[in-house]
Amino acid sequence: MDRPTLIDHRSLWGQEPEDKRNTGHPTRLTAGEQALFEELRADHLGERVRLEQERIAFGAVERAVAATEVVT
Repeated sequence: MDRPTLIDHRSLWGQEPEDKRNTGHPTRLTAGEQALFEELRADHLGERVRLEQERIAFGAVERAVAATEVVT
């Protein structure tokens, strides 16, 4: 997830259950995604911020896909 999508959906944020918190080290994130992951893990945007992907507005998903350049 990118930061603008997360911020744009602030009203839909929930809280990650403490016992479900991801403590791993993702290896397939872009630099921006990794930076956001670290912000979230450090609670810089709030305590255990979570946004379920199912709650993201479909229009936002369409715009994100349209903006993605396909690498072949």
